[in-house]
Amino acid sequence: MIRKISGKHSAQKINHLHVNGAEATDVLDIVNTMGETFSDNSISDHCSTSFKSYKQNAEKYSSSFTSDNTKTYNNPFSMDELTNAISKSHNTAVGSDSIHYQIFKNFPDSAMDTLFGAVNYIWTTGNFPPEWHLATVIPITKPDKDSTDPTSYRSIALTSCLCKIMERMINTRLVWYLK
Repeated sequence: MIRKISGKHSAQKINHLHVNGAEATDVLDIVNTMGETFSDNSISDHCSTSFKSYKQNAEKYSSSFTSDNTKTYNNPFSMDELTNAISKSHNTAVGSDSIHYQIFKNFPDSAMDTLFGAVNYIWTTGNFPPEWHLATVIPITKPDKDSTDPTSYRSIALTSCLCKIMERMINTRLVWYLK
């Protein structure tokens, strides 16, 4: 069986998974099993007792962050920040929008001006596109692991390249500010 995710075929075949002594062969069972496994890996059950205690205590207090938006890290981005972030991007997989980094790298000046305006609009208003909250998750078998064991997979999350460009811009700015 070949999986189909967002219209793309995977070269990796998952015919079945062994789960608690049972075998999952139905596509929906396999997908749900993989989702549960990835979810279990991201919860704090696997953390040390001291970390869990610290986390539980810290979560009792509400965050009282306020900002008057006059800090330099809140300023609109410069064109240099945008072009630097684009130039540092690599040829990675695209998200659900299917827009590749190469498109941004080859934008004419007029398109770059439009993109620059859009990025600053998103940044100053906080109106992030809903699609940026989504990712296509693809399971990849860890090297030399049993492909029928759901814990033998790591997840790859494919997100919008434009979102990743903006994340890079924000990260660069925050790292500079924190240094």
